[in-house]
Order: sequence, then structure tokens, then C-alpha cells
Amino acid sequence: MKEYNDQLMKFKITNDKLKMEIKLSDLAWFFRNSPDNVAPDVEHEFCRVRRGKNREFAEKVVKLLMDESPENENDVRWGHMLESAFEEIRESGANFLKYYDD
Repeated sequence: MKEYNDQLMKFKITNDKLKMEIKLSDLAWFFRNSPDNVAPDVEHEFCRVRRGKNREFAEKVVKLLMDESPENENDVRWGHMLESAFEEIRESGANFLKYYDD
């Protein structure tokens, strides 16, 4: 098993699973500190998660991630998050990949 615990999102790789975990308070912090969360005065955040509402916020995030992607209705939003990483890996020539012409 391999663990990566040095960021807000924690990752754990076992023989057959990838587990991603984030504390609800960290998810709310990430939302609050998003570069896009800026009020018109440019000095404050536009909005934040109300105290005691982190679970409801997380449920909404998960529902949106499971929803169809705005770019392609045949895909889910979380799939597009992974596709970005997949594209970079395909172009990397990493030795763990077997390409069609191999």
C-alpha cells in the first residue's frame, strides 16, 4: 500500500483500489479560497459555506461530480477531471504504458 498525505486531498493506493479522501472542512476551505470565489470589490470572497453545513455542501459537490458533464452529456464530471491526467500520461511515454505500435 502507498499513501500520499501531504496535501488537502489524501490518496491511498492498494493492490486493487485508489482511495481519495478529503476532510469536509478542507473541502469547504478549498471552496472559500478558490481563485474564482472573489466578490466584486476584489478584496473579499464571494461566498463561503455556512457554519455546520459542510456535509450538505459535500453532498452537493458529489451530486455535481456524478452529474453529466456540460462538455459531453455521455460523460460524468469526475471523468473529465481524470481525463486531463490521462492525457498527460498518454503523452508522457511512461514505461508502464504499452502503446499500439509496441
